[in-house]
Amino acid sequence: MRKQETFFRVIGIVGGFVVLFLMASTIDKRTIGYRVDEIDVEIENAYENFFIDESDVMALVMENEGDSILGDQFGRVSLKEVEARIESHSFVKDAEVYKDLKGHLIIKATQNKPIARIIGRNGLNAYIAEDGDLLPVSPKYTARVPVITGTSTQKLFELENVLEDEYGSGIYDLVQFIINESFWTMQIGEIVLERNQHIVMYPQVGDQRLEFGLPTDIEKKFNKLKIFFKQIMPTKGWNTYDRVNVAFKDQIICE
Repeated sequence: MRKQETFFRVIGIVGGFVVLFLMASTIDKRTIGYRVDEIDVEIENAYENFFIDESDVMALVMENEGDSILGDQFGRVSLKEVEARIESHSFVKDAEVYKDLKGHLIIKATQNKPIARIIGRNGLNAYIAEDGDLLPVSPKYTARVPVITGTSTQKLFELENVLEDEYGSGIYDLVQFIINESFWTMQIGEIVLERNQHIVMYPQVGDQRLEFGLPTDIEKKFNKLKIFFKQIMPTKGWNTYDRVNVAFKDQIICE
């Protein structure tokens, strides 16, 4: 009886190994990620910006001559290296690269989001990104963001990130205040940085000179400007004043 039990136990173990072997031999190599069968690219926040697309990302992935990646064994593909290639693009804020069990290389790229465009002299142009970095302009797409001009823009062009500098940080805070409130997004058309670093703004409609002073006490100054737009202009008329100054404490000067 004991010999019979031992015999059946051995048969069961051998049979189990045979079944496992047959299952392993029938699994498609792609399901265990043996080779890169396909590359899937996802562009995050693509509905907001169109600075990069799938073809741009693929060009970065294949940037080395003869580096096809497709068909390569996953063991030969450095995911960190692919991420670094993609993140080298000025408009890529972050990239994540990983593989799935179907033999697909998954790439998720997040674009940098511009919040303002600086236009300087001699053809100088750049965007300020949401993290403060300066980004080049793109022939593919022009973002609808506040425009910054004027003599003191040169100071911003000398920075890699506007938050490195006190004045640049002030300009960044000013822009953030504008774009975070729909009223000011609709009102402000241009921000001019004058030689003395004082700020003058011009509305989307009309040609009033809005003298803001230095980028300090930003919320208080915008509250005074809101009084001008919502209370003074409707009663006095839209073309009554050419100049509005809110640079001084507790004053609105209209001329």
